[in-house]
Amino acid sequence: MTHTGFTPDRPLPAPLDAAARGGVTEAHREAVAQMLSVHYAQDRLSLDALDERMEQVYAAGTIEELRALIADLPAFPVTGADGARPLVVGREELVPRRGVAMAFMGGFERKGSWVIPRVFKAVAVMGGGVIDLREARFAAGVTELDILCFMGGCEVLVPPGVRVEVLGTALMGGFGSSAGDAANEDPNQPLLRVSGLAVMGGVDVKVRGVSRKAQRKYERAMLRAGEKKR
Repeated sequence: MTHTGFTPDRPLPAPLDAAARGGVTEAHREAVAQMLSVHYAQDRLSLDALDERMEQVYAAGTIEELRALIADLPAFPVTGADGARPLVVGREELVPRRGVAMAFMGGFERKGSWVIPRVFKAVAVMGGGVIDLREARFAAGVTELDILCFMGGCEVLVPPGVRVEVLGTALMGGFGSSAGDAANEDPNQPLLRVSGLAVMGGVDVKVRGVSRKAQRKYERAMLRAGEKKR
């Protein structure tokens, strides 16, 4: 089985849309296998659940049976007919309204598969923090990230395809960004608005691809899919 790799900025094809008709093709099966592999890589499926669904992918005889295998999973980014960038959003009812991370003379880290709250506040005092959004789910529209750093630092890792606005202020420190998709003007796409204050410290917002751990899990899942295919 060939596949393009686990790359959020290059989303999967969408052969299972509502207009799909006719029998199941290898392209249909491969697209579902890739979607299941990504969900496994992002810790939404256990290994046993992945194996069970992969078996069903290659036993399915209809488009409806394939759709059922991903119906209970969060919507995954797909390429539209117009080539528009994908949505990377979570269902509104699953997005917390507020959240907080704090470090005093220590550190904090938020990473892996998680849902970032609509408003998230981070505080680092004589310490540091990492907010890793590469495998996170966003709410549609604006997500507010408010950061306070005093004699400390905070790093924000943003996946490709998310628009970023940085409104922070620095005093004897830095508050900068090298991330964000300025060309993305779709109001339904995620917009991360980063504000706050860095005093004798720094905040750095930058774009990064998926983690190596998630990439390895994705590749392992695709190998299992190839075994099921044979």
